[in-house]
Amino acid sequence: MRRHAERLLSVALLVLAAMIVPATTAFAAAPPNDSESAATRIAGLPFTETVDTTEATASGPRFCSNNGSVFYRFTPAADVQIQFDTIGSDYDTTLAIYTRDAAGKVQPIRGKCNDDRFGLASGLRLRASAGVTYYFQVGMCCGYGNDGGGKLTVTVTEVRSGPLEFAVAVTDPGTFGSATGIATLSGTLTCNKRSVGGFEGMLRQLRDGMFVARGYVSLWTVCTPGAAVPWEVEVDTETGVAFGPGAVLLRTWYQYASDGFRDYVELPGEDTTIQLVSG
Repeated sequence: MRRHAERLLSVALLVLAAMIVPATTAFAAAPPNDSESAATRIAGLPFTETVDTTEATASGPRFCSNNGSVFYRFTPAADVQIQFDTIGSDYDTTLAIYTRDAAGKVQPIRGKCNDDRFGLASGLRLRASAGVTYYFQVGMCCGYGNDGGGKLTVTVTEVRSGPLEFAVAVTDPGTFGSATGIATLSGTLTCNKRSVGGFEGMLRQLRDGMFVARGYVSLWTVCTPGAAVPWEVEVDTETGVAFGPGAVLLRTWYQYASDGFRDYVELPGEDTTIQLVSG
């Protein structure tokens, strides 16, 4: 099941990237952190930002596919392990981490160059030392949407010790469309580490005591520690019988979460009964 879940995650990320409409380049301005000298300062953790990189240029060090890049910098007050990722971006990103020595010479950090950690999104972890300034160079590579950048989302979080933990909650009631017969489920995902997670299963409802509305359910979403992340999925019937008001059984076959590095957690499925109301 783990290999199936990981394939599902990769396919979902690739499909998402493929469906993105490329950003319009007309009249776009270079992003404010287009050069290292104007690198965005990461003042505290967690940090997240979305920026338009359509007109990003290839300034800065020439490594890790620097084909139009933007820059971030981080100087921790204390030793800390961090994760920098580009999950949520709509083009194929690359990521490099480096420092500069006393003479200003670039010092690439060994192994700190990444492409496609999470589908087309990049991700790296770093044990950052107090007082050292680290530069993060986000470039573009060769995948979907690589026609001059696009929407870049970066997130930086502290990596805490211990195993990955997560929980999926389902909101009661759900809703159904009276005209379409499609059910909509929602809930939250919580975690203790930056990760992606979800579940696979089946939604089933007995109508009029004899007719069965049934549909496949698949969820994956991104989770950041510190807040419950809302999710929502639509479920269409596979039997020709529409979902309607009343109780439905959500049977998950398994639940999973992955931090993209070394931790993968899979939990057994469970049955949850909720009500559907017109929405």
